[in-house]
Amino acid sequence: MGALDGKLAVVTGGGSGIGFAVAERFVREGAEVVIAGRRKERLDAAVAQLGPKARGIQTDVGDEEQVKRLIDSVPRVDVLVTMAGGAVFGALEEVPMKAWRDLFNDRYFGQLACCRYAVSKMAQGSSILLHSGIAGHAALPNYAGGAGLCGAVNAMGRSLAIELAPRGIRVNVLSPGLTRDTALDWGVPPEQMDAFMGAFVGRIPLKRPGTVHDMADAAFFLTTNAYATGMVIDLDGGWTAV
Repeated sequence: MGALDGKLAVVTGGGSGIGFAVAERFVREGAEVVIAGRRKERLDAAVAQLGPKARGIQTDVGDEEQVKRLIDSVPRVDVLVTMAGGAVFGALEEVPMKAWRDLFNDRYFGQLACCRYAVSKMAQGSSILLHSGIAGHAALPNYAGGAGLCGAVNAMGRSLAIELAPRGIRVNVLSPGLTRDTALDWGVPPEQMDAFMGAFVGRIPLKRPGTVHDMADAAFFLTTNAYATGMVIDLDGGWTAV
């Protein structure tokens, strides 16, 4: 028997990267999984890999009505994992303000909307996992808006953990460090990418990026440990410990 037998999980951003790895881990543990994302072809491919216990619903989490439609499509939510949304990198004076606003709309207000609509379908013992990033704790160049976003999500997670604890709903935040096999656009020319990544890896005590499966292991812990709430886990190979 799996730890998630009989559970229904909703995973936004589940078509690729960390979200897909989380959905894959949940299916292995017995859950029925609904994955959401913008690209239908990516969702279809992910569902084909995940098998009969998964289905996909095309959703732009930056659109509140689409988030509501996603949650309305399921009878209950035992686990909510919000992994959708990208990143915006660039020098302060070069990134258009609209790019930062769009980032917040997707990754902050998108996660908040998912929580808002899901909680009415969550029973005692359910859990929510948000995602931020280590920029909330570690200064990164060319990511000023993203740093604010990560800090905001961390604060939101802690606040929701306190608000929802009387209802028996746990809330935690996964804060990934440098992670392989994601679709992030670092805004770096291809010929500079090796040097760019090498500089980041040099700051990590374990001297390697994380993997999406590392992140999925942490997601599984945070969503199944009945005493874990209000936590922000920086899974970063020791980066923020230095």
